[in-house]
Amino acid sequence: MVHLLDGERALTTEVTVIPTPGHMPGSMSLVVVSQGQRAFILGDVFHGPAQVTEPDWVFSFDMDAALAVRTRIDMLDRAESEGAAMAICHHSGFGKVVRTGGRRYWQGL
Repeated sequence: MVHLLDGERALTTEVTVIPTPGHMPGSMSLVVVSQGQRAFILGDVFHGPAQVTEPDWVFSFDMDAALAVRTRIDMLDRAESEGAAMAICHHSGFGKVVRTGGRRYWQGL
């Protein structure tokens, strides 16, 4: 059985699916909340930690480059404001967004 999702939707009290368009049509990511901690599992929203500092760098496989850039910036804003950890594709482990000198950087956890 297939359930198509549109927009942000809670799957359980701990897991919410969020749209993260740009890389591929219909791309979705997960927000996981447990014991007061929050993490975003972002798949191909970011293709490496350098895009945390340079979110406008376009990956050649992003289907809609402008939308992918907007999604990266939106997710950085959200992760930073919510103090959430992030897991990004093509990079092992989790990290957080930190600000130094007015710029964002990836800090591994």
